Amino acid sequence: MAPEIPNQVYPLYNTTFSLYRLSPLHTGSNETLSNSRLRELARQFHDILAGEVLRGVRVGLGQEDDALARVGALQTVTWRLLPEEETWSAEDETEMANDDTTMSLAACRGMIVTATYEKMAYKVILLRDERGDYTDTSMVTLRAETAGFQNFPLMLSRMPGSLREVFVNFLVETFDNRISPLQFPSRYLIDTFERYVADISMGEDGEPLDMIERSRVLRNTIKETLVVVGFDLPDGSAALKTAEINLAREDLPRMIARGKMIGRQEDTDSPFFDALATYIKGHLALDLRHEKVKILRIACGAFVLGTEGKLKLTHMAGGEDGESSRGAATRRLLNGFISHAAGSSSTT
Repeated sequence: MAPEIPNQVYPLYNTTFSLYRLSPLHTGSNETLSNSRLRELARQFHDILAGEVLRGVRVGLGQEDDALARVGALQTVTWRLLPEEETWSAEDETEMANDDTTMSLAACRGMIVTATYEKMAYKVILLRDERGDYTDTSMVTLRAETAGFQNFPLMLSRMPGSLREVFVNFLVETFDNRISPLQFPSRYLIDTFERYVADISMGEDGEPLDMIERSRVLRNTIKETLVVVGFDLPDGSAALKTAEINLAREDLPRMIARGKMIGRQEDTDSPFFDALATYIKGHLALDLRHEKVKILRIACGAFVLGTEGKLKLTHMAGGEDGESSRGAATRRLLNGFISHAAGSSSTT
């Protein structure tokens, strides 16, 4: 087998994930999950994929699975703790990283499971809900959890359906938890984009950036923006299903400024959506606020988010404008998804 080449990008980036909500995992003891224990879970899951049995029932994946039949034979399965992005290195993605028994779950973002085939590697990431909205890892505080349970509210999956089904069944059988798809209402997409834009418009001192700096950060981070609109028209034309609204990066700073003016007049706090809705209604006679009009997806240079529960975070090279505010904004973005999965989101 060829030597394993570590991915140079933190595993949360540059991958389109399907999102799922998880109830707490019943671990059966107060002992936290460690790499040594996760190695045993990886071995058990490998045996299942290789055609062994789960609770007396044969559940291995056969060659009749079209997606997996094209990626060759199963090579390895790893299950390890996922360090925080600030402390992660490419070597953490190698097989040897699983031998690190000093790593603590309390200092990690969650867990990552990788099933590597000859031509493709699939992964699942389970994120913890332990850090609140902190950007400084020294401010981490652990919440007291019910004895024998570990809380990973958000699961990000990059697996074909049949493989994901086997993994979900393994989690349920092993940890006696529940898993369900995580979907978002249109308003959540709008509010998420608005918060991200507001977050990257703040300086390291917590004060808003000046107009010139904010415009540069918005152009370099958000870049072009795509808003996909859907129509809830059961008796309408089948030809009218969605519409795409494309915004150039040069237009976004002006839209935000215009939206803030509209917000002061109408006592609202959604500058991007206020400006977009006003423009579209004035030029296309389409009311984005109508109950039958839905925002289905928002895509920009930083992330892509869809109501069906699809997410992609984009990695940007260090040293670019707004790197500090972008890192904090991305952390808050993920924490928002975790809170929503845990059922504590205020957005409905």
